[in-house]
Amino acid sequence: MHTASASARLRISEVTLQLVATLLGLAGTALVIMQALFWIPSGHANLAVLILTAFAPLIAAIVFALVPRRFEEDNAQGYPLRAAMVWITSGLPVLLTILVMVLIGTSRNFDNFAGLAMLLAANTGRNLRDLVHNLLLRAADTRP
Repeated sequence: MHTASASARLRISEVTLQLVATLLGLAGTALVIMQALFWIPSGHANLAVLILTAFAPLIAAIVFALVPRRFEEDNAQGYPLRAAMVWITSGLPVLLTILVMVLIGTSRNFDNFAGLAMLLAANTGRNLRDLVHNLLLRAADTRP
């Protein structure tokens, strides 16, 4: 009975969650780029697309910051570790990285799956935008 109440009290802050998700996404994007550079034949990995993929998290973060949101933001400062938000936010970069690396590795062609690599990078940009947004809210002390 004590373990159920102890596990219910375990929480992760929004800033920490977004930091973990951003770092996982950046690591996944870097792994995909390194795989394309060092494992895939150069004719099947366009260098311009690799450079765009490398800058996509920053570009996506800027775009997500400038585009108005169509729904009200969640003002939660933290989530229980068992919450779906925690699992989805931290698991999506890992799953996308695995999917992209397996598809690129088995086909030995980055260009065919560059869109999925961009999706991974754009998700990282969204997490980066949320991280910066939460850090700014915390610094301004506008959260209850």
